[in-house]
Amino acid sequence: MKLNIRTSCENAPKKELIKDLTVLFAAYDISQAMQYLEDDVIWTLVGDEPIVGKEPFAAALMEMAHNKATELTIHSIVTHGKEAAINGEMVMGDGNVFGFADFYEFTSVKGSKVRSITSYVVQKVKSE
Repeated sequence: MKLNIRTSCENAPKKELIKDLTVLFAAYDISQAMQYLEDDVIWTLVGDEPIVGKEPFAAALMEMAHNKATELTIHSIVTHGKEAAINGEMVMGDGNVFGFADFYEFTSVKGSKVRSITSYVVQKVKSE
């Protein structure tokens, strides 16, 4: 997968963690990603019902794994206290392009485990 990261994460451990998690999710490296999530993590894909727990979270990701990202661009990552946000876009194997924004809540200010993720995903219109 081609990576385009337009933000610096130097000296910012939470930014680095969010960047790494985003790359793991885009690559569907689920076993690696799960180590950073609380057991009762809540994932809300806006427009769908929340997914609660690591196992349902992993299962939902596996359902999407048939169409892997071929390119991931990260535009920005912002962190403050127990919260973080990231936005960017992904080019999928089938050629579709999705813009995304994910909002994270950590279990503590230290930011080692994720309590919840709220994801906004929009398919970009292909120009002719």
